Amino acid sequence: MSKPVISTDKNKKVYDIVKLMDKHNIGVIPVVEGDKPIGIITERDILRRVVCHELNIHETNIEKIMTKNPVTVNHNASLLEVTRLMSKNNFRRLLVVKDGKLVGLITAKDIIGMMSA
Repeated sequence: MSKPVISTDKNKKVYDIVKLMDKHNIGVIPVVEGDKPIGIITERDILRRVVCHELNIHETNIEKIMTKNPVTVNHNASLLEVTRLMSKNNFRRLLVVKDGKLVGLITAKDIIGMMSA
């Protein structure tokens, strides 16, 4: 699991998120209200929902394009539970929560790294 997680609130513009992704060399940013995940935005979301529709990145709020109510996994879930959930939903990334609060992010790359160590 990767932590701490770079996250944002729903009021940012797409441009701000692209700059944040570039700064931290990441492809996903959870959207939180307080510590609770309410959405997730990925590079793919930006391509499909912004670029393809020719939306203005300086004016478009990420709340408009984020995936709402993201699927999460509990912090004490087993590796088998995590991989099944990722496989079933065709996810490459999964938000990790404890008591409903975002505590980490697990990626397919994390799993591959762990299994090849």
